[in-house]
Amino acid sequence: MNLKKLSLSTCVLAILAIVTYFVKNGDTSMPEDPRIGQGLVDLDTLPKTKSIEIKADDNQFELVMSSKESSWIMPDLHSLPVNMDTLGRFVTRLTDARLERIASRKPERIAELGFGSKSVAFKDENGSVLVSVKLGRETDTGKQIVKYGDEDLAFIADDQFSLNSDPLSWLDKSLLTIDRDAIRSARIELPNGESLSVARDSAEADWTTDDSLPEGKRLDQGAITRALNRFANVSFTQLAELDSDVVSDAAANSASFEITMDDEKSYSISIGRRPEVKTTKEVETENENGETVTETQEEVETPAGPVIIKIESSDGSDPINEYMDETAFEVASYLFSNVPQSLDSLLEDEPETEVDAADSSGENDETPRSDAD
Repeated sequence: MNLKKLSLSTCVLAILAIVTYFVKNGDTSMPEDPRIGQGLVDLDTLPKTKSIEIKADDNQFELVMSSKESSWIMPDLHSLPVNMDTLGRFVTRLTDARLERIASRKPERIAELGFGSKSVAFKDENGSVLVSVKLGRETDTGKQIVKYGDEDLAFIADDQFSLNSDPLSWLDKSLLTIDRDAIRSARIELPNGESLSVARDSAEADWTTDDSLPEGKRLDQGAITRALNRFANVSFTQLAELDSDVVSDAAANSASFEITMDDEKSYSISIGRRPEVKTTKEVETENENGETVTETQEEVETPAGPVIIKIESSDGSDPINEYMDETAFEVASYLFSNVPQSLDSLLEDEPETEVDAADSSGENDETPRSDAD
């Protein structure tokens, strides 16, 4: 037997078997796609883009360029402005991500790559799709499987990313930004009905008032400044329907601030929440001695509602006025919990004078002189 020929035949058969395997199982039916090495979304697409449609987790919404405001808005959420930093980071990731290679050309294989409802589409001014990208699963090596529209061709991109399905997370949540040092006057109306008007000439000057204050009291400079400075930066957390109970309940238990700036622009701010309602009830329990005793326990009957804020600007062109006509805004609870609840919390005791101190110590008391003196 010629062992050399046998060995050579075995090698040839092995090579043929390997070739046959890759022919049957490999995606070699088409040449390499010219998009390999390019960005997932081409930069030339961006100037033509007038809207971006996002689908994820059964949510679908659109971000639209507003010609009126020269910004991006979300029509489905009262045309509120989009956070441009969030949008910018998202688009940059799409343009920076590079297509590394083809994942599959086989429809049956592509169906196993995790393509569901997650997609993003860039559209022109007529609503025509410029480019549509569908997201598949992430790879174990930190990359992303993607495909364009309904193409039977899946790619692997060199970076993984996700689509945020919460429309609220795309909004610019800033409602009010003012320079705290530019506040010149304010009228404060507290939940208990008490009020106080204050003014100052500059950020370094003390607050003054023409209101009558209780005897022995004066303005607490720090308390007033802190109460007003909390509105220097206000952001919302959620939206609420204008005709909802949480909004009407908040209005019934609210404080208001009329803040005027050094340029005479003013803001009317109302902030409130439905108060917590507690009830007491008697409960029989067993003490440490095994005796049955009756205790009074307190329980929450109605929880406190969300904090609702309403802001109006004296500037008729300020978009905040239009926003407030469209929807109600919830803010962080600390904004209301830190609101002064009574006039006394904005005041402090007058310092004692030397005469007052002497009077309180009895140094000015005169000892009666006897006739013998």
